[in-house]
Amino acid sequence: MMLPYQCIIAACDRYEAGGNEWILFGVSGSRLVAQSSTGATSIWPAEEHPIEEPSPENEEQEPPEKRVKLSPPLEQKSNFSILRLSNDKKYLVAVTAEDKCIRVFRVDSEGRLQQLIQRCMTRRPCSIALTSDDSTVLCADKFGDVYALPLLPSPEDDQISTPPSEKIEQKKFVPSASLLTVHSGRNRKVLEEQMKQAEKGPSQSKETPKFKHDLLLGHVSMLTDIAYAAVDSRSYIITADRDEHIRISRGPPQAHIIEGFCYGHEEFVSRLCLTSSGRLVSGGGDAHLYVWDWSSYQLLETLPIRDTVLDYYRGHSQLALLLPQDTQAFKTAVCGIWTVPYGGSEGDEVLVACEGVPAIVSFKLGSSATIGTVLPLAGNALDVAFIYARGSSCTAVVSIDHLHRPGSTTEIREDEAMSRLQCFAYQQDGQWAEDGSIVEALEWFNRRAAGEPEAGSDGRAGGGDTVDEKATRDILYGMEKLRKRPGAED
Repeated sequence: MMLPYQCIIAACDRYEAGGNEWILFGVSGSRLVAQSSTGATSIWPAEEHPIEEPSPENEEQEPPEKRVKLSPPLEQKSNFSILRLSNDKKYLVAVTAEDKCIRVFRVDSEGRLQQLIQRCMTRRPCSIALTSDDSTVLCADKFGDVYALPLLPSPEDDQISTPPSEKIEQKKFVPSASLLTVHSGRNRKVLEEQMKQAEKGPSQSKETPKFKHDLLLGHVSMLTDIAYAAVDSRSYIITADRDEHIRISRGPPQAHIIEGFCYGHEEFVSRLCLTSSGRLVSGGGDAHLYVWDWSSYQLLETLPIRDTVLDYYRGHSQLALLLPQDTQAFKTAVCGIWTVPYGGSEGDEVLVACEGVPAIVSFKLGSSATIGTVLPLAGNALDVAFIYARGSSCTAVVSIDHLHRPGSTTEIREDEAMSRLQCFAYQQDGQWAEDGSIVEALEWFNRRAAGEPEAGSDGRAGGGDTVDEKATRDILYGMEKLRKRPGAED
């Protein structure tokens, strides 16, 4: 099965005399793929070919049809979940989900990748960010903690070891409450979980990582995204969580100091985006995106993402069938916000994707428009990257889900053999228009890389990843799971 690109990101250098150069990176399952504007390509890890077992010299050679071909033993592969590029475009930082590893790759001028280091965290990272000087990786995990790791650890950092802890006899935990002393449904569920844990006995302490990792701050809720900002000589860490909070903290080494909060969300916050002018755009399970002057914690405007998607569905008969009878029950979950880097005097513009929605929505900040502009897609939107393919024209490369039916995260579509990418070029009139020429330039990246067999092969999936449908959904979708169910707090 040829998986979609769950994450893509681009490195782009612009030159006044033209001839812009770019490298597009993408992750498809457990494979990391790169293609440059010069046509150079790279796949990590390199594919291993079956090894033919040599026949012993002292034995009679067997007929060709009986020769045994040995393949490397099957290993549990970890799927990529996050991609970040350093500010100097020399390093690519990636997270693999199942093994909780943060991997750092060196990127050469042709886009070839060399893994320098991998560090496995005790808890799965949900988001990462790099400081402006590219010295530190900020890692936010789903338990609410943020750690700082050096991008390239020194030999002294590698030698850090945890002193052996003394064995402390742990007493069996006995809940102080009982079923006769609790009354609410929520407390009863908590007590039942405590009783189950007591039956299992004392928990085993997890091994502490041996590499340098400094705890900076923590939330009491699951973290969903992190951003780093520098203003003058001071730095800040902006974090979002499942409990509708956006926190502004000072950067290292004073990350324990909370500057303030941006209040306004009523549902989970899943994505943060800093625009080129420094404004903060946040989105999640609410009907609107929120635009902030985060330094003063002031809400500047709201953008109607739900109504924009709802109008788009109503205008397309196939998508309209997916709407509930009561459209008030229709909800969106933001899975991506990207600031458009075209520069100039156009002002800030963001592109927004919602989970399971086959479209990208464009909003110009500060405009009087009440509804965003919709860019239709052939499949659900997954990620967006920007390149400058010709002159100063900005092109948005959109990764789409070619496995599931548009508008659905569960139903498999019948026409699998379609493009995994769509491209839109920014026009002089401020609109976006689909650009098929860039898709042609990315033919290898789109169809050949990480899965589709080359012409003349035996027709099997070759380098593709074989996963079941549930595993595919787990890789691609998960934002809606952050929404709290009615009655869960009773």
